[in-house]
Amino acid sequence: MGNTILAAYTKINLSLNVLPRTGAYGYYRVMFVNTQVDLADRVRISDSPLPGIRINQQAVEPSENLAYRAACLIGERYGIETGVDIDIEKHIPLKAGLGGGSADAAAIINGLDAHFGLSLADHEKNEIAQKLGMDVCYCVMGGLCTVGGVGERIERVSHVTPVLDLLIATPRERKPSTAWAYSILKEEDMGRHLDQYEHLLDGIERGDTTAIADNLHNDFEYPVGRHYPVTVRIKEAMLSGGAPGALLAGSGLSVFGIFSTRDELMSTKVRLEEQGHQCFATKTVA
Repeated sequence: MGNTILAAYTKINLSLNVLPRTGAYGYYRVMFVNTQVDLADRVRISDSPLPGIRINQQAVEPSENLAYRAACLIGERYGIETGVDIDIEKHIPLKAGLGGGSADAAAIINGLDAHFGLSLADHEKNEIAQKLGMDVCYCVMGGLCTVGGVGERIERVSHVTPVLDLLIATPRERKPSTAWAYSILKEEDMGRHLDQYEHLLDGIERGDTTAIADNLHNDFEYPVGRHYPVTVRIKEAMLSGGAPGALLAGSGLSVFGIFSTRDELMSTKVRLEEQGHQCFATKTVA
């Protein structure tokens, strides 16, 4: 079967709303609008003459590695005994709100499905993804989607948003964890901007980039910014640099900005890099 090679794309939330009531298993209910950008890890799956699964990410213990766990789940569920080598070439910053680990795990689910000809249905992939984390459920499907329930209800948006030119900036600081970000959310921070969620979807339907930029929202942005003001400074730099909209990415600490002109994007990138932030000029993918 040779090699199967996939791109594991960065995830960003154009709208991230956490509802104050919890759902199944104590998880918070959510209302997201997610899309992907062309900053991506490269995942290669290769046959091996040796039994078992090997993965090249030595910095992460296999038991803590979502991609490794995804491969084990599929191997156990579908009785795959062939040896597999998994090589992940990292480009997405780790633990930065960009869903890199979830994207890698989703690429493994989709990649092993293709590599071994399993022909998995969407609901089968979703069942596996739920065991790994709700962001994996979205990343398995990818593209422009709404996300509901506790993160397991993924629906593709039928309208294709215009390609958005983005600048992503990741500071040196790292938050403790996503669980920590949820722990600092207060009820008054949750689900108070669902009108912007609807306006965003309307802007996407109309292909109105201005409306999209105007209605970006993230319930984590204010509480995380209280603890990590660097995220506020990055957002302010993007807005002052000409971005019509900017937002904390996921639970942080990366921030992305939508730019109307390449010159403004690149000049802002230079300024933020001079301040020590890791920056990526990128764009959304369909």
